[in-house]
Amino acid sequence: MLYAILIISILTMYYEYRQLKEKHHVREIVVSLTLFTVGTTLIILQLAHVELPSPLTGIRWVFQPVSQYIARILS
Repeated sequence: MLYAILIISILTMYYEYRQLKEKHHVREIVVSLTLFTVGTTLIILQLAHVELPSPLTGIRWVFQPVSQYIARILS
């Protein structure tokens, strides 16, 4: 299963890269390859049964100080 995901990811990245390279979209190539790499890494980690944190944890970590600051100002 892992090899199938890697092959499909590589083929998809190559296809996307080739289309964007023809149009000379460098920023889109960088963003696309970054997102594909992150997505493929997350899929592989999930297949390996690695416990991934919830995205809500990161959102809470970012916005909790902001909400505390706003609550302090409004009090």
